[in-house]
Amino acid sequence: MKKIVYLLMAVAMVMTACSKKDEKKTTAQDEAVKVKIEKVSMEEIDQIYDFTTTVDAAVKNYITSAGGTRIEKIWVEVGQKVSKGQKLVTMENTNLATANAQIDNLKIEVSRMEALYASGGISKQQLDQIKTQYDVAKRNIENLERNITLTSPISGVITMRNFDNGDVSGAQPILQVMQITPVKLKFNINESFYNKIKLGMSVKAKVQVFEDEEFSGKISLIAPTIDPTTRTFMVEAQFSNGNQKLRPGMFGRVELNLGKAKKVIISDKAVIKQSGTNNKYVFIEKDGSVEYRQVELGRRMGDRYELLSGVNDGENVVISGQTRLLDGKKVIVVK
Repeated sequence: MKKIVYLLMAVAMVMTACSKKDEKKTTAQDEAVKVKIEKVSMEEIDQIYDFTTTVDAAVKNYITSAGGTRIEKIWVEVGQKVSKGQKLVTMENTNLATANAQIDNLKIEVSRMEALYASGGISKQQLDQIKTQYDVAKRNIENLERNITLTSPISGVITMRNFDNGDVSGAQPILQVMQITPVKLKFNINESFYNKIKLGMSVKAKVQVFEDEEFSGKISLIAPTIDPTTRTFMVEAQFSNGNQKLRPGMFGRVELNLGKAKKVIISDKAVIKQSGTNNKYVFIEKDGSVEYRQVELGRRMGDRYELLSGVNDGENVVISGQTRLLDGKKVIVVK
């Protein structure tokens, strides 16, 4: 009987200790945390957006010769600047020599046939046939001459060379010439901005190579259709590139100012990044407790963010003391 009494007493003592422990735990959970808050507000700010881009030449020309003839001499090298009309390649002229000999013979034959026709020795049809042969041979020479001396159709830079002297030109072009003054930057924009993009609109750009330098250009082309897969449309901006620092293939970003709009602005002190994700959160204070809420951030402006969603105008966000907070936690606002 005494053993049972001792056992009951021990159980009672354990239950009492647990009760006190739970009471202390509950008290600790209910203890309010001191925080500092800041009221968010709407402000009118510039709507600036940036997009990735790659520099492209304004014009690209491939220099090639018809007929797969042998290359006699290439006069330029990759990286060399060339002017419009400058001689770039001389092709072998064996066919031209043969064609010149042929047309000399045809010219003599035409004169002979004209004399025969005048004396009534041949018909008009026979004379016309030899004249037609002469005209075809003449056009063939003109074509050969164009394909023997290859010139640059633009002022630019030689960016590719596929053959050496003595090679027989094949399907590939012999050279490539790019015009890099000006250059163009192409980028894709979400369809929601379609009505805001206008020809002639100013564009700023930076490239990784010259990360501290800003280049100015203007929108020169707006695609007339929307890509149904990406829901974007292509925009092209032209940059004068007088110093030729921008080179085709460079990666960069372009910046567009699409006017002003009222947006909720929030301090960067309020924003919490969830570990392991790209999600951003804030604590909203209301009536002495906090709510854990996900937000979508826009452009950063110094120590503040443009807020795209998550917090309404006039709400209070916690800017200090977040490390001890949980959703629903009671707080005491301090100055």
